[in-house]
Amino acid sequence: MHALTRSGATPPGTEGHAFDVADREALTALIEQVRPSSVFHLAAIVDTVTTPSIEELERVNVGGTQAVADAVSAIDPAIRIVFASSAFVYGRTTPDEQPIGEAQPLRPLTPYGETKVAAENVLLAHAASGGDAVIARAFQHTGPGHVGAYALSDWAEQLARIELAGGSGEIATGTLDVERDYLDVRDVVSAYRALARAGESGSIYNVCSGSGVTMRLLLEGLIDAFGIDVAIVTDEARLRAVDQPVVVGDRTALSDATGWQPHYSLEQTLTDLAEFWRRRVREAN
Repeated sequence: MHALTRSGATPPGTEGHAFDVADREALTALIEQVRPSSVFHLAAIVDTVTTPSIEELERVNVGGTQAVADAVSAIDPAIRIVFASSAFVYGRTTPDEQPIGEAQPLRPLTPYGETKVAAENVLLAHAASGGDAVIARAFQHTGPGHVGAYALSDWAEQLARIELAGGSGEIATGTLDVERDYLDVRDVVSAYRALARAGESGSIYNVCSGSGVTMRLLLEGLIDAFGIDVAIVTDEARLRAVDQPVVVGDRTALSDATGWQPHYSLEQTLTDLAEFWRRRVREAN
């Protein structure tokens, strides 16, 4: 398996390549060399709240997707592209529109969501012109290895530092009463693989659990996983200007097409996320 990243650093068991996803010529050369049966296109700037550079967001998320489609078309249009889109394409939804199906009108609220819509359109056009592409609209997910400015990884890091310092303190949070649809990242990976095998070209599939959970319950579950005593404190700086009260997906199309079902329980996901951050923080100190 070959993995392309900006740095070239990739997980064990993969051959790494340092790439800019928008470099069409380099992508074409590598695809010609490797001749893969499938390309899993996950490369993107993931910016769901603030966008420091619209130009870079569009260059990578949209231009990069066009480069992938063009490179595949130049070598072998039969190579399947599995595209990791996002539930952020749905944007503004109301509680009575839940669970969200793939036919839901797209009303993105952020530039990130808009670029994902545009990237989907690139690949739908690729499929319509004889290429092979499947779109996976992933809802929120977490698990071991989750880092970055995301709620659950942020909380897990805070809790790991509190634990290391003695096991009591305060954790800063944003809004906790919104409801979200969370999967384990390992289940998301298995869904992508299932779509590579059995998805229909030119089709769109939600990758989600089909169930909602409040952020408060997720935080409480993470605190339980660490087994420490902390006070929850709302940080005004962490509150989002745009936040939907409920976002829950419908996974019927994915399960019907591939037989995929989630494997990991939320409790197991939070336990494994806690252990990942516990090790990471201890190793750094």
